[in-house]
Amino acid sequence: MSEQITPRAAGPSFQVGTETGIAIDPAEVPPPPPGALRTVATSAIFGGVIEWFDYFIYAQAAALVFPAIFFPNQNAITGVLLSFGGFAVGQFARPIGAIVFGNLGDKIGRKPVLVATFLLMGISTLLMGFLPSYALVGVWAPILLTVLRVAQGFGAGAEFAGASVIMLEYAPKKRRGLYGSVGTVGSSTGLMLGTAVFLLLQFLPHDQLLAWGWRLPFYLSAILVAVGIWIRYRVSESPLFEAVVKKDLVERVPLGGVIRREWRSLILVFCLAAGVQMGTYVFLTWILSYLNGLKDASGAAYFQPQQSTWFVFLAGVASVIGTPLWGLLSDKIGRKVVFGGAALLTAALTFPYFLMINTGNPFWAAFAVILVGGVTTQMMAGVQGSLFGEVFSTKLRYSGFALGREVSAAIFGGLSPVIATALVAASGGKFSSVAIYVAAVALLTAVAVLFARETNKADLKL
Repeated sequence: MSEQITPRAAGPSFQVGTETGIAIDPAEVPPPPPGALRTVATSAIFGGVIEWFDYFIYAQAAALVFPAIFFPNQNAITGVLLSFGGFAVGQFARPIGAIVFGNLGDKIGRKPVLVATFLLMGISTLLMGFLPSYALVGVWAPILLTVLRVAQGFGAGAEFAGASVIMLEYAPKKRRGLYGSVGTVGSSTGLMLGTAVFLLLQFLPHDQLLAWGWRLPFYLSAILVAVGIWIRYRVSESPLFEAVVKKDLVERVPLGGVIRREWRSLILVFCLAAGVQMGTYVFLTWILSYLNGLKDASGAAYFQPQQSTWFVFLAGVASVIGTPLWGLLSDKIGRKVVFGGAALLTAALTFPYFLMINTGNPFWAAFAVILVGGVTTQMMAGVQGSLFGEVFSTKLRYSGFALGREVSAAIFGGLSPVIATALVAASGGKFSSVAIYVAAVALLTAVAVLFARETNKADLKL
């Protein structure tokens, strides 16, 4: 029989997490095929790799080369703003993808939707590599870039949620935190691979990088997509979703069910995801622009592009190593302790982060990027796969997880690089306003944790 979730004495009495749903009878859940857990985990990792390889090569290109290729008639800060503006537009397509694919995932199953999102992300990214420059087609170049960015975001809107949901529904109860972290391991691996590719490309002469070198990462994504699709087709459907179908519990409009009955969990996930999204896109993507001279109106760089990209690569390495440990730790001591502690650490370290970078010393700058971008932010990211999924019932899990996370991604992920760039420009290069913004979002997330129930020892519900 399933365990009852008992709110802890500490924290607010209004706590959120799996208060709806039907207890699971183990006899009604079909056993997974042999080796299915390993296949699902590999599929989730590849999904994260593709999503973040695609996103990070775009983000790095937006910081390093897109201003010259697609917005050549603008000054340095305006070019960066326009490049990250296209990034933000793609982020705002994510909630739409979450609604469409999340509903389908709760109606027709996790597997077919995961194949569709994977293909859409991969094809959009590949086509970016074939785009003409502004010099060739004028304003059509940035328009086409934005269209593909929207398609990429539309597919990504349900990718991480779907991979995490099916992983969570396969995982052993006492290891849901560990297995729920594999999507983030994939994301960190994708970030690391994307950074490594751009790191190598920066050894090209600058004119060759702008002429053709920047296109290579987008072409390489096709190889990852081909392997990932082969793996995804071998994944079996979630046993818990099959139990939902067997008991005739599939909702006609899953999103409506989330809004009517599990809206508290939806708001909770939105607030929890704010710190993850803001931290990831500020500390691991936008920071490249800051390191490479955005803070200085004259364009003077603190570090060469090779150096700053290397810092982010090392943060990716730290994340790949640490993420499963944070997931495992959440199985031992609780999701709230790890996630909430990471949010508080991120807020506390924001000002030291920028102070270390502003020394201009490569060691302290690398240390700052690794510590905050690769450790504290990724502590939250490593727990999100289990925590965000456990607060919803199985029949509404995909829709709730995807929508809550991706609306937050649009606001705090898509807009944060634009906001950070504007704040630096408005303050004449000072970082304090950016640090205040980042710390405030991290504190919002820390407060939201207080309203969550601890779910690491609770059974999932149908």
